[in-house]
Amino acid sequence: MRFTGNMDLIWKHLIATGYTPEGTAGLMGNLFAESDCNPALVEKLCLKRLREAGQVYDDASYTAGVDSGAISRSAFLSPLGKHYGYGLAQWTTSARKAALYDLCKQRRVSISDLRTQLDYLCIELRESFRKVDRGLRTTRSIKEASDIVLLRFEAPADAQ
Repeated sequence: MRFTGNMDLIWKHLIATGYTPEGTAGLMGNLFAESDCNPALVEKLCLKRLREAGQVYDDASYTAGVDSGAISRSAFLSPLGKHYGYGLAQWTTSARKAALYDLCKQRRVSISDLRTQLDYLCIELRESFRKVDRGLRTTRSIKEASDIVLLRFEAPADAQ
């Protein structure tokens, strides 16, 4: 399969990880719905709440602030004491964002580095979401893969 830009890199990375084409497609569909496959995407509600608090950012300036340290680690993990999504998978909880943050700092790359976010996503799936990881490695159904990601990785409160 051929894509352009981020989509091509994401496809190749997930296939190289060992996910089936169907598993990869199901996961990519979810990533597209979450972030439009934009590793620098800040949850819009976060940007709105920050603006209301007098801190005006867009995706690029917020990311630059995290990278430079102008936005501290703790402020990135829990902006204004709340949990908001960031990145390819719209990571929200402090623990999950902390692991992403620490990996990026260890590698000395931007918090929005696509390859690092993909590596982190695959590590997280392999170590913390084993059933999801296994399903993406074995499925031959895009719908099944999409359902696995939605129900077992994202696990929104209103999912059926």
